[in-house]
Amino acid sequence: MDVEDWFQVENLRPWFPMDTWSSQQLRIEKSTKTILELLGSKTSQDGKPLQATFFILGWIARKIPSLVREIKAAGHEVASHGYNHRLCVDQTKDGLQKDLEQSKKLLEDILGCEVLGYRAPSFSISKTILEMIRQAGYTYDASYNSFCLNNRYGRLEINEQDKKGIAVDLGQGFYELPLSNLQFVKWCLPFSGGGYFRLLPGPVFKMAVRRILHDQGAYHFYLHPWEVDPDQPRQNQASLPTRFRHYINLRKTLPKLQTLLESFADCRFSTCTEYLGYIRKDQMETTAL
Repeated sequence: MDVEDWFQVENLRPWFPMDTWSSQQLRIEKSTKTILELLGSKTSQDGKPLQATFFILGWIARKIPSLVREIKAAGHEVASHGYNHRLCVDQTKDGLQKDLEQSKKLLEDILGCEVLGYRAPSFSISKTILEMIRQAGYTYDASYNSFCLNNRYGRLEINEQDKKGIAVDLGQGFYELPLSNLQFVKWCLPFSGGGYFRLLPGPVFKMAVRRILHDQGAYHFYLHPWEVDPDQPRQNQASLPTRFRHYINLRKTLPKLQTLLESFADCRFSTCTEYLGYIRKDQMETTAL
């Protein structure tokens, strides 16, 4: 879950620059609690409530630290989504370094425990940016989206030999956890979540997830709490394609998510850090054998 509010998304940035954020209607607390209630009402294969990783924007954490603590208290992992939701590639090296370190420290000060994961705004990473994320003290990044038709998404060359499950071992104890898409012949089809989840028919999406689980053994899904908030304010000055991308099927997202979770109740739902723990353990057991 990428915890940012409705006015902080990249598609709406021209109408809501950062200096206007404090005057906007905050709705993130209510929408995030809706997600928490849904996850808490379901159980996974091991009989435990569903667990997820919440990548929290630093601006939100400073504004509502109680929400960060509530997420942690509910058994979920807290990770960083940066501070101001600026694309990594649009920042200077010093600016990005400060953003990475500031957002991590803020979350750690609120929780009193280490924050291990990072997700770049709009998946805007590169090989160089990954090294900066590692140097900032994170143990994994979860930003690589292989769908190539969105020009904001970063590009990485993934060595299949370095894959451990769906994770990629980048060395020095640092991992990349790519989002899950469906590879069909030479085409990469977007089935990782977000707007693609809202747009595509539920049965089609579920079928693709089953295929990904069959082929890869794990599935990495993402969503934003604002996507379950159909009553959020509307920005009618945005272009028709922008409004379509942001507002399509918002009213259907929550029941659609509930159906998806119920469809995969036979699976184990894990945080990113837990998943990395599983594959490290499997690797150690294989080596021991």
